[in-house]
Amino acid sequence: MKKIPCFLFLLFWFLVPQKAQALNLNWFDNFQDPNLTKYILMALEQNKDVEIARKNILKYRQEKNLAISKLFPNANVGSNYALLKIPKTSIPGNDIQPNSYILPFNFSWEIDYLLKNYNKVQQAKLDIENSIFEVESTKLIVITDTASAYFNASNLNKQIEEQQKILNQTKKIYEAYQKMLKIGSVNIIDVNLKEDSLLRATNNLNDLKKQRGIFLTNLAYLTGNSPYNLDEMEITPIDKIEFKGAYPETLNGGIISNRPDIKKLENEIKRAKIDITIAKKDFLPKINILGFMAFSTIVQNFGWDGVFAGLIAGASQNIFDGGKRIFNFKERKIDYETKIENYLKADLNALKEVNESLYTLKKDYETLLNGEKMVKLAETNFIKVFKSYDYGKSSYLDYLDENNVFLNSNISYFNLKNQNFINLISLYKAVGGAL
Repeated sequence: MKKIPCFLFLLFWFLVPQKAQALNLNWFDNFQDPNLTKYILMALEQNKDVEIARKNILKYRQEKNLAISKLFPNANVGSNYALLKIPKTSIPGNDIQPNSYILPFNFSWEIDYLLKNYNKVQQAKLDIENSIFEVESTKLIVITDTASAYFNASNLNKQIEEQQKILNQTKKIYEAYQKMLKIGSVNIIDVNLKEDSLLRATNNLNDLKKQRGIFLTNLAYLTGNSPYNLDEMEITPIDKIEFKGAYPETLNGGIISNRPDIKKLENEIKRAKIDITIAKKDFLPKINILGFMAFSTIVQNFGWDGVFAGLIAGASQNIFDGGKRIFNFKERKIDYETKIENYLKADLNALKEVNESLYTLKKDYETLLNGEKMVKLAETNFIKVFKSYDYGKSSYLDYLDENNVFLNSNISYFNLKNQNFINLISLYKAVGGAL
């Protein structure tokens, strides 16, 4: 087996773009919800933004191939008819034909002794890597948006269920007050207050249904599905979803290096540095080789003996261009410094997002635990009132009011639980999917 020459191996390594680190999709298994996993995978497969980003990779690969093609010489061939009129007295005894056919071959090559074209191939390779990072960034956004829409829809499904119960209870209270008004045990103001509560409960239910429709439509859009089949979407109730993973207390600051947007900015700095290198090389002369060879019937012999050929090799130097090269070099240098500042800004912002996500997750998780205790207290109170009502010690209205208090505590808890899930998703996004 023949060994690959070292320079060919290095060239192959150089031309093949690096792959972005895959997002940790297994982290979502901590929610133990197959429907969530299904929609995330569906979004990665069918989302149009992801598909467009993938197409950009193919575009930049062709631009890389175009840059590579400039490393090679150009050659072309023509086919020409020539009509000549040369006085016999100017070239006595010539055999030049007045009607002739010419087959010229032209050759040109700018010697890349400064490796400018090689530098442009380097830039094209970085562009491919950046397009891969752009795909990863798009995937990260689509994944987190899909998960957020799913959890919000899951939460609203449960809220609508509880709010419907509250509406039914409130309607019973209102009807009881109407009966009590007829026997004079309450006044019209009390009845109107209960009617107002009924109308508010109805409006709350409508608002919840409207919000659910918005999140389901967004979920359908993110997963590439039709918004006309929302009722067919399978959503696990939020009370059936539990996060079994670890809640990180701290994270290493280096974790932001996993973010594809940070990697892309690093490549932008490398690309800008190459721009400076190319701008410096513009001050040096160019070396070009020009050649031509033509078969013709201008003379009697169309073969090799009658070929016209020439070869020119030389250097050219631009003496004056109004300062264009100097201005270009300074512009490239400023662009390089600007990209460094953009990188540092993005780096600080990424650290800020991670710290904010960690702190929010910690505090909201404490609130969630308090919410669990509040639900248990409300449940205990409801059970006591229910037993008291069952023994005839409490009124039917007391039972209904306490039941509504318990249902409202459930709704508050589901909101806290949903917020906890959203905080986890935000942290996942802030660290570039590296949890």
